[in-house]
Amino acid sequence: MPKSHFCVHGHFYQPPREDPFTGEIPNEYGAGPYSNWTERIYNECYLPNAQVGNFQKISFNIGPTLFAWMEKNHPETVRSISYQEKLVFQRTGISNAMAQPYFHAILPLATERDKHTLILWGIEEYKKRFGHAPEGMWLPETAMDLASLEAMAAQGIRYTILAPWQAKDPGIDTTQPYRVDLTSGKEFFVFFYNAFLSGEISFNPSASENADTFVHDWLIPQMNSLKVIHEELIMVATDGELYGHHQPHRDRFLSYLLDGAAEKIDIEKQYPALWLRDHPVNQTAEVLENTSWSCHHGIERWRNVCGDAPNATWKKPVREFMNGLAEAIDAEYEAHLKDLIRNPWGLRDAYVDVLLGKITTADLITAHSAQTLTPGQQSLVRLLLKAEYDRLRMFSSDAWFFYDLDRIETLNALKFAAHAAGLVEQATGTNPAYGVIDILAQAHSEVSSLTGDVAFLGYLKKFEMKLAQEGR
Repeated sequence: MPKSHFCVHGHFYQPPREDPFTGEIPNEYGAGPYSNWTERIYNECYLPNAQVGNFQKISFNIGPTLFAWMEKNHPETVRSISYQEKLVFQRTGISNAMAQPYFHAILPLATERDKHTLILWGIEEYKKRFGHAPEGMWLPETAMDLASLEAMAAQGIRYTILAPWQAKDPGIDTTQPYRVDLTSGKEFFVFFYNAFLSGEISFNPSASENADTFVHDWLIPQMNSLKVIHEELIMVATDGELYGHHQPHRDRFLSYLLDGAAEKIDIEKQYPALWLRDHPVNQTAEVLENTSWSCHHGIERWRNVCGDAPNATWKKPVREFMNGLAEAIDAEYEAHLKDLIRNPWGLRDAYVDVLLGKITTADLITAHSAQTLTPGQQSLVRLLLKAEYDRLRMFSSDAWFFYDLDRIETLNALKFAAHAAGLVEQATGTNPAYGVIDILAQAHSEVSSLTGDVAFLGYLKKFEMKLAQEGR
C-alpha cells in the first residue's frame, strides 16, 4: 500500500492591539483574568503549545505582530519556538515554519507596492526569528489572487496553503500539491488542505477530545473514502488558537495526535517543504482569484456587504476611506521625500530593519539620503516613515471581519489611521484625512449608533492633545 502522510498546519496570529498613542495595549473587556486578549490567548495557547513541543511537530506560521508582542513580553517563549524549528531544520534540512506578510492585510485588496512591502517585511521578520529564508508563506485568510502569488514568487517564496474551494476544479485531489502556472514563469506550488478534517477539528469539539478516537473515527475513514492509489499527504489547516484557547487542552490533543496516535497506525507526520523536496510535483492546478478560506463570497467580507454579514453596510465606506487616506498619505510621502531620499519606496521597504532592531531610524535615513539632511529634514523623513507604518497596519483584516463597526478591531484600525494622518500633518502641515473623511459618515454602528467619522475625529483629537502635552 502507498504510504500515508499527515500534516497539521497551525496559523497563529493576533492583530496589533497596541494603542498607537501610548505604545501599550490598554485593558480590554472580557480578557480577565488577564489585562488584554493577547495576554490571555498567550497563556491559554502559545505558551502551552511551546511547552509540549508542538512547534516541532506541526507546520506553522506566526504573525509578525504577534511575534513582536511575544518578544517584548515573553522572550523565553520566542526562544523556545525558534529552537523547536531549529531542531526540525537540523534534522531534515528544511523548515516546518512558514512566513506571513508583516500585517494581516487581505493581499488581493492591496496595491502592488503594498503587496511587495508586506511580503518583504514578512520575509525579513522570518529570517530574524529562524536564521534562514522561508520557502513558504501563509496568506492572511488565505485570500489570494495571481498577483499576490506572483509577488511572493518574485521574492523567493515557493509555496502556500489554500482551501480546496480556491481551486478551479471542485473535485481536486487534496492529497497532492500542485504547480500553479504564473505569467512570470517562476515556479510556485499550492497545497490544498482537507476541508472535512479541518472543519471537524475547528468546529466540532468532539472530534478533538481524544487523539486516538480522532484517528480511528475521523482520519482513517476519510483516508479510505478518498481512494487514492498514490502516496498521499493529508493536510489539516486551522487557526492555531484552536489548540488551547478556542478549545481548552487541545494543545495536548495536538501533541499526542502527531507524536503517538497517528504513528501507531504507521501514518508519518509531514511538512510541506519536506514533501516538495522528496516528491516530484507533476500536476498543475488553476486557482480562483479573489477567494479566501473564511468568506463564502470570495473576499467580499473585507470590502462590502456579503452573506456572512448582510447588515454590515459600514464595511464599504471604511474600506473606501482607508484606500483614499492611504493614497493621500503616499502622495505626501513621495512629494516631500523625492528630493531628500534616493528611492523613497526603497526606504520604506528597508524600514523593516528598524522594526527588527537591526538599525536605528537615523542611520537608515542617512544611508538612503540623496544629500546631507538638516535636523528638520531628518525629522520630516522619520515622521513620514512612521506614518507609512501606521497606514500599512490600519489595513489589518480584523477591522472588517466581524458584524458591527463598534468593535475593538475596527476602532483600533481607525486609531492607526488617525495616528498616521496626525503624523503626516505634524511633518508637513497638511492633514491627508480631510479630503476623504466625509466617506466615514456613511459607516455607522447598529449597536451603538457610533459613526466612523466621529470615532476617527475623536482619535485625531487625541493625537493633537498628545502633541500639545509634549509641547510640540
